[in-house]
Amino acid sequence: MYRRLLLLFVGAVACSSEAGKAAPAGPTSIVEPYVTIQETLAGDRLDRLSELSAQVVVAAEPLQKESGIAEVVAGAGRVAAQDIDTARAGFEKMSMGLISYLKAHGDQRAGYEVVFCPMAFNNKGAYWVQKTGEIVNPYHGMMMLHCGDKVAWDKAPG
Repeated sequence: MYRRLLLLFVGAVACSSEAGKAAPAGPTSIVEPYVTIQETLAGDRLDRLSELSAQVVVAAEPLQKESGIAEVVAGAGRVAAQDIDTARAGFEKMSMGLISYLKAHGDQRAGYEVVFCPMAFNNKGAYWVQKTGEIVNPYHGMMMLHCGDKVAWDKAPG
């Protein structure tokens, strides 16, 4: 399953890149491309989501048996969508998986925090991981960019 998703994403990225252009280096962690997706959605943009989703899948490959990684990969498939609502729904799934993974790997949480927006998805609420600092909401974007509450890692779901 992971290999099929990986091939699908890598193929999509390869087809969309310019001919002769060197491929960018892969991420050093699963968190880096995830946070770039979070920041992209917060800006109400879709640019590079296919490429970033592929980077998440590649970074997840050696972590397949870790807690939350299956959800991260499943969500990555939806984030690559061409409409922002589907991308945000996929990002929510990715977020829950990443929170679970990072709760089990405290050494990788430095510089990152969990945030919860109670108004996301028609007041169902949703969590995400972001760089430590000002809240940047990927679910409401520019309309409610700073909506959310920071959550301690030990109080986060997962």
